[in-house]
Amino acid sequence: MSSAAPEPRGAVATPATADVAVAVLTYNNVETVKMVAATAAAGLAQHFPGLSAVLIDADAGSSDGTPEALETAGLPLVVTHYEPPAGERAAVPFHGVPGRGEGLRAVFAAARELKARVCVVLEADVASVAPDWIRDLAGPVLTEKADFVGPAYARHRWEGTITRLLLSPLVRALYGRRLQQPFGGQQALSARLIDHLLVHPKWNWSGRDVSDLWITGAAIADGFAVWEAWLGPHAVRSRTRTNDLPTMLAETVGAVFTLMDRHQDLWLEVRGSEPLPTVGAPRAPLVEPRALEVDAMLDAFRLGVRDLGGIWDLILTPDTLGEVLVLENAPGPGFRFPDDLWARIVYEFALGHHYAVVHRDHLLRSLVPLYLGRTAAYVQVTRTATAQATEEMPEETARAFERQKPYLVEHWR
Repeated sequence: MSSAAPEPRGAVATPATADVAVAVLTYNNVETVKMVAATAAAGLAQHFPGLSAVLIDADAGSSDGTPEALETAGLPLVVTHYEPPAGERAAVPFHGVPGRGEGLRAVFAAARELKARVCVVLEADVASVAPDWIRDLAGPVLTEKADFVGPAYARHRWEGTITRLLLSPLVRALYGRRLQQPFGGQQALSARLIDHLLVHPKWNWSGRDVSDLWITGAAIADGFAVWEAWLGPHAVRSRTRTNDLPTMLAETVGAVFTLMDRHQDLWLEVRGSEPLPTVGAPRAPLVEPRALEVDAMLDAFRLGVRDLGGIWDLILTPDTLGEVLVLENAPGPGFRFPDDLWARIVYEFALGHHYAVVHRDHLLRSLVPLYLGRTAAYVQVTRTATAQATEEMPEETARAFERQKPYLVEHWR
């Protein structure tokens, strides 16, 4: 459980109220968190010099002195400790913070107690944080009446393909907003959105749901103003995040599927999509050459076709599975994976999760070879493409998810 009374700490006296709350959720981040806090302090001094600010740390039980490292970061400090689920300590989720929902509740409660006009949440292990991030996240809330500001990042065209080819198109089709980074980590929330979330009856704070995505969906569904900020590169230095692809895919996609299952009122009636208001200039993907093991991806896809047919037969319709089987024999250089087929596969996996046709962890992990096949096809097509053409390809994927959504809704009800 979160501590009932956040504890003021540090060398700078903590005021009773603050205009801006900057929050970090920590778990053994001593190597990076002081830099993150100092950069936030610099951003506040540079862009909002007339506003009062407090740093809030919600710590999940660090053993490396992380909360103590923040005491000289240059901002008044409030520390709140919470107890994450035991299982999340043993196997920390992909984002590196056990019990993230409990941590968010702790920082939001502290921000409300401080009567903060905006709460900016930063990842404690992000190594690319810049002072302008504070301006671009908090500014729309303070001056443009935004209620939620999420991030968009500048990346190489082959980075973040789970997001580009799967999560972003899926979330866009579900909620009708063209989010670049559904699990972006950084975010800013208005006081009125925080008040709304803290009393919302449908937030499962202590579950394994990825609360950030539910926050975004609830903000959209309940009529709050949702924005996006282009922040630049996103680089992380962490000892707790996983690099295991099946785990990352299972946890991120599983979080979306769980949200779909529990909160269908947020997405079933949505059709089409629209762009978000943005701050900052959109960044074209970087296109410099990089080595990537496309042959290994294709081998993993073909191995999945041979070994996972029994599971896929329970998840995919005969027509969809038949189209997948045809791809097994496609030559490597000309390997293509149609967008509408990919969207239908993801939706049929969502339906399989919804109806629990097989053990859900097995279902989610069996998606990995299909994702690798889709990614290999994307890399093949973009090898010689311009930045503009590369950017259009995930857009085509997203449109396919929108086209196929009626199929999902028809079979969901």
